[in-house]
Order: sequence, then C-alpha cells, then structure tokens
Amino acid sequence: MTSSPNAALIYPPLTDPTSGYHSLNYLDSYARSVGHRPATVIDANIEAFHHSYTPSALAWLDQALSAARTTTDLTERAHLLQTGTPDPEAIRDAVATFQDPERFFDLDAYHRAVDGVSAWMSCLGGAGFPGQFQNGFQLNAPREIEIGSLRALTDPAVLSRLSRPFTPYYQESLLPRLRAGNFDLVGISITYQWQLPFALWLARLIRQTLPDVFLIAGGTEVSDCFKNLRDKKRLFELFADFDGLVVGEGESAYTEILDALGAGTLPTKHPNVRLHPKHGAVRALPMLHYEKLGELPTPDFSNLPWDMYLSPTRFVYYSPTRGCYWNKCTFCDYGLNTDGPTSPWRQDTVDRMIRDVEELSKFAQFVYFSVDVLAPAAILRFAEKVVERGIDVRWGAEIRLEKYWSDERCELLKQAGCTAISVGFESGNQRILDLIDKGTRPAQVRQTMSSMHKAGIGVQIMGFTGFPTETLDEARESVSFLRDNRELWTFGGLGEFVLTPGAIVAKQPDRFGISGIRSFEGADIDRTLLFDEPITQTVRDEVMADKLSLYMGEYPRPWVSSTDTPHTFFYHDRYGTAVSDLLERSVRRGPDDEDREFVLDGELLPDQDPDVLRRLAEIQRANSDEPGDRVAFRRADGRVMLLPRRTVPFLKIFTTASTIADARRRAWMLPAESADRIWDFLIARRAIRRVPVTGDRKHTCNAPMPGRAAA
Repeated sequence: MTSSPNAALIYPPLTDPTSGYHSLNYLDSYARSVGHRPATVIDANIEAFHHSYTPSALAWLDQALSAARTTTDLTERAHLLQTGTPDPEAIRDAVATFQDPERFFDLDAYHRAVDGVSAWMSCLGGAGFPGQFQNGFQLNAPREIEIGSLRALTDPAVLSRLSRPFTPYYQESLLPRLRAGNFDLVGISITYQWQLPFALWLARLIRQTLPDVFLIAGGTEVSDCFKNLRDKKRLFELFADFDGLVVGEGESAYTEILDALGAGTLPTKHPNVRLHPKHGAVRALPMLHYEKLGELPTPDFSNLPWDMYLSPTRFVYYSPTRGCYWNKCTFCDYGLNTDGPTSPWRQDTVDRMIRDVEELSKFAQFVYFSVDVLAPAAILRFAEKVVERGIDVRWGAEIRLEKYWSDERCELLKQAGCTAISVGFESGNQRILDLIDKGTRPAQVRQTMSSMHKAGIGVQIMGFTGFPTETLDEARESVSFLRDNRELWTFGGLGEFVLTPGAIVAKQPDRFGISGIRSFEGADIDRTLLFDEPITQTVRDEVMADKLSLYMGEYPRPWVSSTDTPHTFFYHDRYGTAVSDLLERSVRRGPDDEDREFVLDGELLPDQDPDVLRRLAEIQRANSDEPGDRVAFRRADGRVMLLPRRTVPFLKIFTTASTIADARRRAWMLPAESADRIWDFLIARRAIRRVPVTGDRKHTCNAPMPGRAAA
C-alpha cells in the first residue's frame, strides 16, 4: 500500500433518527486497525432532517407545498390533507424535548414531541410524493418501488421526486462538503429497504458532482438485492452509478478496496467485492467471505454526530455474533444464507465481549446487542463478568426463550444491567411451532417470560399469524396466549407471515401445504412471494379483528413502544416492566379522568370534496360510508381520520379545555353508557388528549417508578 485513500462513508435517509447505526463504524474501525486513515463518516439521515427546518430549507418547503397543492390528482389531494402548515418552532421544541433527559420522560411532552416530528415529516413528504412519510421516519413508497421494480428504481423522475424533500440538504450542505473534501472514495451503506431509493438518487448526484471518485455501496440491502434479484445480470443496471459493491460482510472487503486504490489498482481479489462491468474486472473467487470475529477491533463510535440524534443519551449497537446458532426456523431467511435460514453462526469469546462492552460503556450508557440471537451460556458468562468487574452499563439483546432461563439466572442478568430482551415466540399453537421447527413449547415460553418479568426485565415479544395451513382456532391461540399473559410482556405483538425466497417453506412448499408460489406482478427483486393455500380471506379478516383487540403499543418505529429501539429501551430503564401500563393508560379512560381536563389533539378540517374523502377512505381501507357521513379530522401528528359526522358536536366540546364531567353535563341528552363510549372512542383514537398538569398536581406517570433507576 503506497498511500491511504481519503474516504467518506455515508448513511443515507430514510431510517431511525434516534441513534447512529453501527455499520460504517465497524468498517472504519477495522480499516484504522490495519493502518488506514480515518474516514469521514456522514449520517445523512439525521443531517437532512435537521437541515429541513433551517431558514433556507423552510422557504424552499413553503414554495414546494404551494406547488403541490395545485394538483388535480385525487390520490395526491387525499394525502395532502395530512399536510398542515410547517411549524419550525414546534419541530425545534420537539428536538429539544427528545434531547432533554427530564422532558423526554414526561409522557405528555414526549407525545407532543412525537406528534411534532411526525407532522413535520408529513409536511416534508408533501414536497415529494404526498403521503410518502408516515409516523415520522417510515416510508410509504410508491407501489413499484415497494415491490422492487427495476423500472421504477432506475427511473430518474421517480427517484428525484421521492428524494425531493432532501434537495436543500443535498445542494446546500452534503454535495458542497463532498466537493471540498477531496475524497478518493465515497461509500454508501444501505441497511434497510427504504434507504435504497434515496441511496440510488444520492449516488447519481455524487457521480455528477464527483465524476472521478470511486463510488461503492454495501450493507444488508445491497446483499438482499443481490440475493433476491431474479436476473443477477441486472445487478449493475440497478447500481449503475457505482464502481463497485460489497456483497456480504464488509470489513475486510472495504480494506481490500482501500488497499487497491492506494496502490493505484482495482480491488479484484476479495470475493465479496463486485466491480461494475465497465472496469472489465472479473471476481477472482467464487465464494463469499465471512469475517473472523476475533480479528475485529472494538468499534469506535466517536465520529458520529451525537449532538444531532433525537435522544437524551447515547445508545450504540454492538455485534459480537453473526448468524443464528439454532438456524432451523422454516420461515426465516436472513443474510447471505446458502443451505440454512441464516448465514453461518459465529460468536466472539466472552472475554472479548467484556473487553468491548467495558470500553463502549465509557462512551455510551446503553449497548444493544445487534445480533440474530445470543447463545444462553455466553450471555450468562457475560453477565457474571459484568457483575464481577462492576461495569456500569444498560444492555439488551434478542434471545431464544429457552428453559435455561431460571429465576436465578434472570436475576443475574438484571444485576448485570439487562434492561429488556426481545424474543420471537412466533405462535401460541404447538402444531404451528412444530411446523416452524421452533423447538419450544408455549408452557416453556410462559415460564421463561415469567422469570424475566420477576427479575424486572422487559420482554418484547414478537410473533405472527398466517403461517401456511394455520386455522382460525390456531391463530386465536396466539392471540389468547398474549392476552392471557399480558402482564408478562411489555411491547410487541403479532404480525403477519410473509413468504421469502430463501425460507425452507418456499423451498419445500408441499411440506407446508402451499402452491402457486410466484412473484408480485412487475417485481424484479423478490423480497417476498405470493402463494396459494386453503385458508380463506374471511378467516384472515377474523384473525385480524382479534389481533386488533390487543394493545401492541401506541407508536411504531422508531418511537417508544416499538421493539428494539433506543427510546423503548430508555423507557424500559426508567419505568421497568410497568412501562406498557404507563403508555396504555394514555389511550384509555381511567378512574381519575372524570375531573381531568382534555383538549382537541388536532383540528377538524373544513368540508372537503366528497371525491377526495372517498379516495382517502379507499387508501385507508376504511368503512365505505357515504362521504357526507364522514368528516376529516387531522390529528396533531398529521394523521387524518375519517370520523362519523355525529361525533362533531362532541369534538367541539373540547375546542377549549374541558373535563369529562363537564362534557358529560353538556351532553346530558345521552345515556351515561353512550357518553362513555364516545369519550373512550375519542381518547383511544387520540382525537382528544389530557391537558398536562403542572406543579404538585403533575400526573404520576411522569415520575420514575419506585425502585427504578432514572436514565
């Protein structure tokens, strides 16, 4: 190596803004450990968010929304109902709340902050495809993007419009910074599917700005595209602006690229590096390379913009294992697996885990083990050493619900700083568990959950219905399992089974009673597949109705009540296993609410075009009442709900702060039970919210639970 190239590594939108992801830091830390100069790490996701409410970006947004509102397209007009007037002061206050270690745990303030960010992102999305951002940082992509159509993913008009909300950031901040940096290499890490379209457009802008830079991409989504692309020859049709891709694990591949560029050659030796055909180079080795974890240094996260993230304290991700030691579940399909559900299982030594976590704990209070699963014996030895060495750290991980976890062992985990664990219980029915090859029994799962709960460790539980051949009664066993054991888990719930190409179910369809496996029409990247089975849509609808009766958390990712997110772990640490009750009370009418003041949590929109309301109902798959029977109510978070017109008089009661008792008197003509149903309806849908109480009357849910340490 004659010189060390000057590299910039970018993490693109759209993803979690509450903490930095670890992929780029693992690459950079490894490269530095073998002698390369530090890279410039750029979290474009969080930088673009903060840039969006600068004065110049706000002026741009006002013009973009004015133009968007001239559309005659019914779908766009329906989505634009969620776009209010951008409020930069509200978004600054929301950021301040998220970053304040006290206001963050004031549930009233936290709710307002989430609503503020979600409403802001709804406005920002109106500059692209109206409605493209939901719940803040989730992408509601055009269908062709969602199913993986190469035609859409390579269409400049589609990509530029989707990325339009970030135009001021790119033009005023990121691209000038790259121009001034004199970089030899720019790398983009694409972890999630919803980062892909933004990364592809960003690559085009970088190529136009720096035509001679060596541009590479890597990350889980790049590997998934390689794995699931129906025609592998079209890989660089998708990634046309890149010089090369890292497919699979990236530490040594990234270093190989730096070595080659430093020597003035092309990186042709590493099996995980795929070069663009324009370079005329052929990959030398036919197999993928999996890293030896013992050769990886402790990751250094100091070069991330920690003052920008929407959190009151640091939260880092750490990966001491790769793959899954069980590696049998028939629905699973993760990583560059070959003959198994996941990539090969590897686990670092406990001594190295302790070394890394002890070092990381000096930098961040929270460490999350970002792995497929941790082996029980290793977790226990790790916990013993944490207690022995007195390491002050809060941590969580995904584990299997093994009977290994006794009350005493769970208590040890808690003493070692374990805040919450995530588990896949998958199903409450034994036949389905056996088909999945999960190796567990519901009674055993309950026992393990009970031991964790007794120790004060939050259990975030994940399962799904709709596994092939599952009957209505079997699906209801899963719902009943969660309902009957509600006190033992904090967040999570039941999703829906999806079939992926690498899963054992897809490879052995006859064994699972399915047929007609096929791609979505127009898809080129087969992330999920369609299939036929004897279970009817009526059964699925009944199951969905049962699942909706469970309280599975108020907010989706990345906010509190989603599994495996920084905010959820912070609240677990503050409130312990009572955290789910705390949040559930916010959307339930309680015994103390009769004399509590409530106020509208949004606004009734003026009468809308019936065709627009009808289209919104179709988008939301809402009840097909005549539009004249519905009114549009935009909540503080930007979500538009179609409410029965008969609720309007009751909503108007809360235009100014009013107690439930006062509202009851004003609605004297209604029987008490009918009035209660209305108040419950409005509170549950967050159409009205409690007025924050200050001073001595401050609501008890805003104070730490007894015996729980504050974060």
